[in-house]
Amino acid sequence: MVASAQGMDVADWQGRYDWAAAKRTIPDLTFGIYRLTQGLGTSGTASPDPDAAWNHQQIAANALHRGAYHFLDPRESGEAQAQYFVTEHAKLGTVAADMFWLDNETAGASPADTAACAAGFMTELGKLVPHNPRGVYTFIDFAREGNCAGLESYPLWLAYPSSAAPAPPPPYHRWTFWQWGQRNGTDTDAFNGTVAQLDDWIARFLPKAGPYRHVAPGNRSLAQIAAARGTTVQHLAEVTLGALTPQDIVTISGMPLPAGWPFYTSSP
Repeated sequence: MVASAQGMDVADWQGRYDWAAAKRTIPDLTFGIYRLTQGLGTSGTASPDPDAAWNHQQIAANALHRGAYHFLDPRESGEAQAQYFVTEHAKLGTVAADMFWLDNETAGASPADTAACAAGFMTELGKLVPHNPRGVYTFIDFAREGNCAGLESYPLWLAYPSSAAPAPPPPYHRWTFWQWGQRNGTDTDAFNGTVAQLDDWIARFLPKAGPYRHVAPGNRSLAQIAAARGTTVQHLAEVTLGALTPQDIVTISGMPLPAGWPFYTSSP
C-alpha cells in the first residue's frame, strides 16, 4: 500500500452511510464519494440516488473532501447525461472543491461507441463545471478493451482490489485514485499521494481569486477565519467557492478545514 490519503465510496444500496463513524475509525480518512445519478434517470435506476442529499451533507459535515459520481449509460447521450448529473448536483449545493466522477464500466454497442459517449460526457462536464476536480472511474480489463480511448487526459480512478498498487491500463499512464478493497463491506480508496498532496491536487482546479488575499485555514473553521479577518462566513465562502445554499453555509461554517485548502478574502 502506498502512503496515501484514504477515502470511501458508497453506492445507492448502502443508504445513509455513517460518515461520522468512518471518520472516527479510519486513519487518514480524507475524502468521501457517493453515487448521485445514472443514465438519464429512467425508471428502475434509483436516480437520483434517494440518499444523495444525506451523503452530500454528511461528507462535508465530517470535514472530508467530497465527490459524487455518475453511472454512465452508453446507450444515451453523454452530453445530456453530464447536464443531468450537474443539474442534480446543483440541487444539493455545488461548491468549487466538489469532485465530479464519471463511472465508465458498462459496455455499449462497441468499445468505440462507449468511449465516444464517455468523451462527450467529460467534454460537457468540463464546460459545466470548469473549476471542479473531475475524472473517470473504470477497471483494467474494461479500459484495455478500448472503452476509455481518448480519455487519457482525465484523472483516472481505477478499480483494482489488491494490496499492491496497480499499473495503469492503456490509454492511461498513471492513476490518481485507486479503489483498492473494502472495509466492513464498503469500497475503500486511496489517493496517489499524501493528504497534503490531495489538498493541493484539488486546489489546482479552483478558480483563481484575482485581487483577493489568500488565507491559510491552518485547521481553523470558516467562522474562526471570518472573525479574525473582520468579515463574514458568507463572504469568505462565496469568494472562494462560489454560490452556496444557506444549508451549506451552516454546514461548513464551524467545521475545521484542511490546511491545504486555498480560501480567499477581500478584507485585510
